[in-house]
Amino acid sequence: MNIERKDIEGESIFIIMDELVSHNISYLSDELHRFAKNETGDAIIDLTYVRKIDSMSIAALIRFKNMLADNGRTMHLINPSETVLRVLELSGLEKFLLE
Repeated sequence: MNIERKDIEGESIFIIMDELVSHNISYLSDELHRFAKNETGDAIIDLTYVRKIDSMSIAALIRFKNMLADNGRTMHLINPSETVLRVLELSGLEKFLLE
């Protein structure tokens, strides 16, 4: 999985360059878990280049958001494509993940 990271003023922006599907989610999960455990600041997940997302990826994003929230930190998803937004809407999680 190709992920670019930019650190700006107390936030880390993770730009996902691939599909968020079960066969490649372990790399993202490991990266986000490492960030949550070893670093400070909030996280922004930029979905500009993501054209496909599945339930395992949504579950990983929920775990990451909750892990950060337990430590008073936040995670925001930005720039979802229409397809990704529709999947989040159908799952009923768009407000939770996009707030």
